[in-house]
Amino acid sequence: MLNRSLPLLVLLALSPAAARAEALVICHVGGPGSTSQARPVAEKFMRHVEQAGGLAKGSMTGEYHTTLAGCLGYIKSARPLFGVFDLPTYLSQAKELKLKPLACMGSPTGQRYHLLVREGGAKDLAALKGKTLYVTIDDAAFLSRVVFDGKLDVAQLKLKTSKRPLKGLRKVARGKADAALVDAMAYEHLDELKLPAKLESIYRSPGLPGLTLAVLGTAKPAPAVVKKVSAALPKLCSGEGEKMCKTVQVRAFTRVKPATYAKLLKKYAR
Repeated sequence: MLNRSLPLLVLLALSPAAARAEALVICHVGGPGSTSQARPVAEKFMRHVEQAGGLAKGSMTGEYHTTLAGCLGYIKSARPLFGVFDLPTYLSQAKELKLKPLACMGSPTGQRYHLLVREGGAKDLAALKGKTLYVTIDDAAFLSRVVFDGKLDVAQLKLKTSKRPLKGLRKVARGKADAALVDAMAYEHLDELKLPAKLESIYRSPGLPGLTLAVLGTAKPAPAVVKKVSAALPKLCSGEGEKMCKTVQVRAFTRVKPATYAKLLKKYAR
């Protein structure tokens, strides 16, 4: 299970881009692993980036949290300049933390969600009203307005939340739930799960950004540090960094346009 969290840990390495240390928080609400489990992998990658970037050894600092309370607690105590957020958390906290997006893992439209039902079950979103839906995201506004793009109000469903997407898929396959919403990773490995019934997708979400690296406007400004971090992003997974990025399951860090997130924030708040 911890392997699925490895991409998150890579981003711990982005915190310092200057001689002084800058804290970074990785906030993946509902994500796998724990702060203590993440530490060894994070340390290995941080040391790699320090060497590649000519930084002083041990100049990086940061923490990974899987609860909003943990994330906000670290932000309050460490006052990090950088943060990595799952999209629902980014959208819910953007105004309060004055977030300014820098980059996302992979493509800005690379994350999609699939709504799965048993073969022969519901044929469209309308048929799910009043039915049971398993999700891994506990944010009704994000689900209704962003994932379902206003086409389905999840308040009309019986939502069941689980950190483990496989639980929802098994419930659907066994006829104990009507549908499950999973991310692209779970969907792509569906055939490997050997479920007791075949599942089919009746809805695919718009392409969305995944984990996003942002600057926290609530921290002490450090324009030079932000500039250096931003400039280093495209280079982290090329050359000598290619092998390390493969180890932690990251293909690339892609710069993003603030307008992309402005549109999502408008949709989320409507």
